[in-house]
Formats: sequence, structure tokens, C-alpha cells
Amino acid sequence: MFLYTLKRMKIDLVPADSQPRAISFAEVLTSTDSARHAQDAARIVRASSRFFVNKADAARTGRTSPRRAPTVYRDASTQLLRCVYREIVVRFKTRVPAARRRAHLADLGLEIVRAGSSPYQFIVRDALDRRQGDDLIHLANTLAERDDDIVYAAPNFVSEYRRTAPPVIPDAQWHLNNPGAVAGEVAQDIRAQQAWPMSQGVDVVVAVLDDGVDLDHPALQGQLWRNPDPNAPDQHGRDYFLDPSESGFNDPSPKVFNSPFNDVLHNDIHGTPCAGLVGAAAPDGRAFGVAPQCKILPVKIFHGSELASELFIANAINYAAGIAPILSCSWHGAASSTVIEDAITTAASKGPAGKGCAIFCSVGDDGSGAVCFPASVPSAIAVGASTDGGLPALYSNSGPEVAMVAPSDGGDQAIFTCDVSQTGVGYNMGDPERGGADGLYTNGFGGTSAAVPIAAGAAAVLLSYKPNLTAKQLTSILEQTADKIATAQVDPNGHSDAVGFGKINLFAALNAV
Repeated sequence: MFLYTLKRMKIDLVPADSQPRAISFAEVLTSTDSARHAQDAARIVRASSRFFVNKADAARTGRTSPRRAPTVYRDASTQLLRCVYREIVVRFKTRVPAARRRAHLADLGLEIVRAGSSPYQFIVRDALDRRQGDDLIHLANTLAERDDDIVYAAPNFVSEYRRTAPPVIPDAQWHLNNPGAVAGEVAQDIRAQQAWPMSQGVDVVVAVLDDGVDLDHPALQGQLWRNPDPNAPDQHGRDYFLDPSESGFNDPSPKVFNSPFNDVLHNDIHGTPCAGLVGAAAPDGRAFGVAPQCKILPVKIFHGSELASELFIANAINYAAGIAPILSCSWHGAASSTVIEDAITTAASKGPAGKGCAIFCSVGDDGSGAVCFPASVPSAIAVGASTDGGLPALYSNSGPEVAMVAPSDGGDQAIFTCDVSQTGVGYNMGDPERGGADGLYTNGFGGTSAAVPIAAGAAAVLLSYKPNLTAKQLTSILEQTADKIATAQVDPNGHSDAVGFGKINLFAALNAV
């Protein structure tokens, strides 16, 4: 079984081995594989109740589960879960009249359920509700092959996404300025201290798409984007894991906490450190982001380890791209998602001022030779990680899409940044050796999850210095002024699959424009 990407490439899917099924407690205790089945099945059941039940019908009937189980697949390359129930997302080309759109759908027995958030995008389904699973994917592929009139068609997947869980290593913000006083090699930083007298990212908005940002953190409170309309419900961002009708939709704060409370996969503790690396400005001077005068737009797309709607994530990207010229995405998912790729491609070409969005994405952290999605999208900026020893981080994925690297863990030190302020929750749950007894900061963040917001913060400083730069120009300057990494093999254009064009040098970038 396969489905088409936005560029008509085929992505293989295989039936999942974790369809919801009864499982005994004894099985869970005695079999690691059964435990994985149980965890996946529980998540699929919760996702089914959230995304595959009509809320009006549920309110009327009290039914909290769909009439049938969704069809569940694993992405063949990543092994991440993807569920489909009965909907397809289709986007028509702008010149296609309404009558021809209806004819395409009627020909395949499909009806429009609702309009999507992108132009000429519609969510459709089998009018008789008879086709599901493989048949639904075949329908989507049939529509996608009608590319004279259709940009893309894809099942309306609800899918699994990953954020990294970096280790805990000693304290210091060496990634901004490293004189070698703590550990690592001198100057294995992004030269932020030298760049700040020229620019600190004043008023540039950076969207952090993740599992939420702690709006009450003392180093972030004054850094948050505020809606210029004081009566708008989304004063500081949105939660696109939720449906717009739900009460928490306009609250992008962390919401999900489960024991153990320092486990990134099951707690909303990942987005706050990322936001801190972009633009923290602690009143007591304990931590600063790369762009301490920028504004952070929190856009929540994940709730712990729950499966997320690909369409909702695409909607979140559309929302962020209407406000922020820079997006930070420290996560990865299945090999491809047509609706997310379309949202990224559109955002990269348009953006809030028509100059495009610079969309920084994680290359992935399994040390493979393949860049993960969505960093693999041509219009995304794929960011890898380097260490305080001036080397490529061994875990950082490589490939021709890699644009640049930014400092992270993997050497002597990890990254010092904000942690969620709720007591007893986060990477640092109150250990003086892990960032402070108050738990407001962690010295153990890392992975490409840290490199991405550092790159995004650098872009904000550069854009503040030269506001007329397009997203493509912004990216090109960061690439061409990057510090070469001696161990990386480069091609005649100076590019390496391991580190792209090198490690970001913010001071050199500012001096190049």
C-alpha cells in the first residue's frame, strides 16, 4: 500500500500490528512487545474518540467512540503510526470551476464534508460511508493522479510524532558565547555576544510549533507575542491539537503531565525549552535566547504522546505563517504528509509580508543517513547539531537536505535553557545540579531539538537587522557565512551531507549584509 506526496512520490504504508485489541494485564507484564501494543492501542482509542466522533452526534447520543475502528498503518520507513477513518483532504487548482470540482467528487461517489483552511481545500468522504482503510487510500491516490485539476489528495490522517529526549549534562550557555571557561573548544558557539550590539531580534515574531510554551515563565512572560486586537480570543497563540470549538483552543500552554514528569514523550515539557532558546530574557540574567528582543508566538500542536491530526498541524502552520516570518519545528513524523508539506510550501512562498517564511526543522536524531520529515521538504530549512568540540553530533541525521548546524549536546556540555515552571515537572524537577533548585531552568536540553530554535533565533536577529530580506535570502546568508567544520567532507559548493554549509556564525551573517 502506498500514498502520493505533494510531489507525486510514493510513500509505503504497512498495516500496523497494534490495532485496538483486548490484552491481558499478564501479557503487559511479561511481554515488552505486548506492552507496546497496549500503549499504542490506548493512544489509538483516545485519538478515535477525539478525532473520529462527530461532536454534535456525541452530544445528542452520548456516544464517545466511532461506529467502527479506524484503519491503522505504520509508516514503512519510520514505523510511526498513522490512522485513517473515513475522510480525504483534497486541494483543487485555483482555475478549476466549482462544477468540475463537483464532477470529480461525484465520479468517485464522494461528498464535501467541510471546507479546509487552505484555498480550494476540501475535506470529503464516501457519500455512502462504505469505503475505508485501503479503499480510502486508493480513492485518494485516484484523485491525486488527476493532477491536471488537483494539487493533491490524501487521507485525513491522525498520526504519531516524535520529539527528542536529550540527556542531562553540566550547566552553561556556551552555545551563545564559549570562551572555553567551562568545557569544550573556544568559539564553538554562534557568536551571539559579538552580534548583539548590532541586533537582538527586536519585534521579529518567531512561532514555536511544539507541545506548548509556559506563558508564566519569568524569562518568557515579557517575550510573548500579543495579538494586536485586544478583543481577539487568541491573545498569545493557539492550541491546534484541539478543535476550535474546544475551550482550550486559545491557550497554547502545556497541558499534559504524566509520571514520570521528566519524560518528554508523555509530558508537555519540550516546547518551553525551545522557546527559551529562541528568545528568553530572564530578569535575573540566568538565561537568554539567541534573540532576546524578539516575540515568541506559541503554537501548540501536541498533547504528550497522543496522536495528532495532520490536518490540524497543517492548519497550525497556516496560522503561524500569517503572523510570524520565522517558524521553529523541533519534531518529526512519518516519511511524508501531503497536507503538512503543502502548508510548509505555501508558508515558505508567502509569509505574513509576502517575503516567505523561514521554516527551521529538525533533521532527526537517530544518526541515520536520511533527513526526517518535515525537514526533508524542499522549502524547509533542515537543521542538524554540532557539539562544543566543533564536531558533528553523532546522533544528528545527515543527507543532501541539511542546510546548516547549530550547537547542541553530544560533547562535554548540553544546552542551558528554560524549563516549565510548574513545580516537580520538566527536565529539571528541582535539582540544583540540573539547572537550579527552583526547576525554572535545565542544563540538560539537547538534540536537534535544541539546534533548531537556536537557528530560528539567529534568523530573527538577522531579519531584525535587515527587515527587507526574503526567507530565501535569510537562509542563503546563514548558509554562506557559516563556519566550516574541519572533519566534514564538502562538495565543490562547500556543502556537506553531515553539517550542510557549516555551523551558524551570527556575527559573520550580520556583517555580510
